[in-house]
Amino acid sequence: MKKVRKLIDVDTAVLKILDKEAKKQKRSLKSLMEYTIEETARKLESPSAAYKTMMDDMLNKLDEGRLEFSSIDDIKSKYGL
Repeated sequence: MKKVRKLIDVDTAVLKILDKEAKKQKRSLKSLMEYTIEETARKLESPSAAYKTMMDDMLNKLDEGRLEFSSIDDIKSKYGL
């Protein structure tokens, strides 16, 4: 993976917290920050296993004709909107 340098501004209190956590994990602050950013990006990039399972279930129900839909008017009436 190609790396890019970015200059960011971080509150000193946040840096202290991250530095403390980095020391607990026996790693550098830079390493912890890079790891945290990469992990967050991975989580944002692809849906979770639970979400994929839920969507597969919904698509199966749709294919089998077991999925029920409600009109917007029914929903508004149900929730008093």
